[in-house]
This record gives sequence, structure tokens and C-alpha cells, in this order.
Amino acid sequence: MMNKPGNLLRLLLILPLLSLLLSGCWDDRELNELGITSGSAYDWENNQWKATYQVINPSSGASGMGGSGGGSTSSPPFLTFTVKGRTIMEAIERTNLTSTREMFFSHSRITVIGESLARHGINQLIDMFLRKQDARETVFVFISQGDAGMILDQLMQMTKNQGAGIQLMIEQESRLLSYYPGIRLYELAMALSSESKSAVLPEILLTGSQTMDETSETAVTDLPSRLALGRLGVIKGDTFAGWLSQKQAFGLSFLTDNVDSATIAFPSRPGASGKLDASFVLQNSATTVRPVWVKDHYVMEVNIKGSGVLTELGSVMDLNDRKAISEMEESLEQRVLELMNNAWTEVKRLKADVTGFAVRIHRSDPKRWKQIEQEKSWDNVFQEIELRPQVSIEMERTGLSNKSFKSVQQK
Repeated sequence: MMNKPGNLLRLLLILPLLSLLLSGCWDDRELNELGITSGSAYDWENNQWKATYQVINPSSGASGMGGSGGGSTSSPPFLTFTVKGRTIMEAIERTNLTSTREMFFSHSRITVIGESLARHGINQLIDMFLRKQDARETVFVFISQGDAGMILDQLMQMTKNQGAGIQLMIEQESRLLSYYPGIRLYELAMALSSESKSAVLPEILLTGSQTMDETSETAVTDLPSRLALGRLGVIKGDTFAGWLSQKQAFGLSFLTDNVDSATIAFPSRPGASGKLDASFVLQNSATTVRPVWVKDHYVMEVNIKGSGVLTELGSVMDLNDRKAISEMEESLEQRVLELMNNAWTEVKRLKADVTGFAVRIHRSDPKRWKQIEQEKSWDNVFQEIELRPQVSIEMERTGLSNKSFKSVQQK
């Protein structure tokens, strides 16, 4: 009897601890109740959000498209649902009116923003991705000139999961070509909220006029319409500012140190002919940028160093001659300078700091940056920036032959 108050106290202390052992399945959902999305697309149409979701079709075998499974091969590997709403979440909820499965976004790979939405503003879309519990902020983001939803209808060869296929495309491009930097949604949010308040998005497009959305249409060796990466869309603030061509995008990659590996076409004998008759694989590249205040404006000292191997030569040349190698190295350096200056001219015209110069100035000269912020004069300061680039390219190897085939033929 004396121990009863003590036992009661111990019981009251143990009960909350026992509750921690209970498994937390308050939001459990069965797999066969979920529609697993691999990609999403968003447009702005008639003052409404138009959302398209690509959902993996569990009943599809689609072995003819590079996959395996026990389902029907005539059934497409994914299905698309297009819905509209005054808000994004209202549109998402309306998919439940047409689908037997609840949308599940944790496995999404990509999202495509239509130009119509980019011109309207993408702040609300980014907010939804960062706020929604099962949305993935690591999805790769693309922009399309036309209807973004049509991109998700296109079937791809050699892969069943189109969202994963597009992700592989941009990862491979960034690794081998370096024209477009693949950008994930959280990186987009960071870029737009940085001092530069600007970002770039790779364009995804259809190469033909027809969308290949039937499995039977992909049973050919050469599709009349494919998905491809096109230009680079520029976002300033949260709205669309313009496009950079592929050539300008390549120059921007050098300027922002986003070149991992790249193939550069260049004239092997620029003094004799400006014809692009040689190719060089850049295997290493590094860019340093140092802002310097000179009199009344900033000068950006850009230093690019790279090295690689010659892979193609269409002129008469003896590669045992060091002078010939030096001439080609100089031609490559001029080619990179031309790409970079071309990109810089267009970026200034669009008045969007996708170079990240504002971030560099803030870090190197915080006192002057504070003054720029107080005066809200960054746009004017950006327009006055002078670029002073220096490029040094080393041709480490010339391949398996010291003479071009054209030289051998002329003997």
C-alpha cells in the first residue's frame, strides 16, 4: 500500500515512452493506390494553371522500348493527365476526378515550364515545390517554347521512363558537351534569390511537328520527331527575359566555369582560311573571375585555362612542327574568346546577370556592394561592366598521326 503512489508515478512516466514504440503509419498508402509521376509540366492558359502529369503505367510491358515486364506491350509505358485550376494544388486535386490513383510526386525526375508560364512568373511554382511534402526539389527543370504538356506526351526509344530519359540526356550533355548547365529546382530557387536574381534553363523541344504518343509509332529505326535540347532560356526575377542560342550558351558556360568536357570546332590555319576544318576535345577547363573597380566601373578579369587533344584535321599540316601546334592553340583561344564575347554581348542586351557577377562582387567588395544595394543601381552597374578575358589552351596530344591525311594524299 505504501508503494502505490510511487507505482502510479512510474506508470505515468512509462506510458508516454511506450507510445514512442508505436509505428507511425498515420499517412500510409498502398502502392496500388498511387499514381507514380515521373515528370510534370506547367503552362499558364486563360489566367489558369495548366498542369500535365506523366504517370508510370503499371500495366505496361513495353518490352519493345528497351524494358521488360509482364504487362501488355501495346499499352504505353506512361499515361498523361492534364488538369487546370486557379492554383497549382487545385489543379493537382482535380486529377482525382479523372484518375483511379492518387498522384505521388516523390519519384519525379523532371519538370517542364512553358514559355507562357515563364512570362507570367514562376515564383508560385517554386514555392509549391519547396513547400509540398512529397514534391522533389531535386527535379531537373526545363523550359519549352510552346505547350510544355506536349513534351510529356512524346515517347522515347531505348527507355520506358521518359522522365528518367530526359534526365539522362541533360546529365550526359553537361558531362560531354557543356552547352547547357543542367539545373535542379533548388538550384533555380537559389539563383533567383541570389544577388544576381537571374538564372538559365535548358530548352526541351520536339524536333518534328508530330508528337509520337503511340507505342506502335516507335517501332521504327528513325523517329520523325524526337525530344532534343535547344537553346537556353533566361529568367530574370521570376519572369522570362529571352533566349540564348546554343553558341551563346556555350560561351556562357566558359564564362561561368561550367565546362567539364567539350568539342570545339576551329580553323586550323586561320591566316590562310577561316574555314572550321579541325576539332579539339577540351578535356580540362577552369575559369577564374576577379572583379576589379577601375575609376567608375567594374572590370572583370576572366582567366580561362584548358587542355585537350586534337581529334580531327582537314588541312595540310605537319604536326611535328611546333609552330603549327602553336598556331592551332592560338586559333582555339580566339575561338573561345569569340564564343565568350558573343555570349556576354547578348547577356548585357537581356539585362540579366546570369554570369553571377553580382555574387562575386558582393564577396570581394562587400562595402561597395552594400552601396549598390542601397542605391538599387545594380542594373546600371552591370551594364557598365568591362570584360577582360584571357584564354590559354594547351594541345597536349595530336592523336595517333603526326600528319593530316590530306598531307599524305598530296605527296
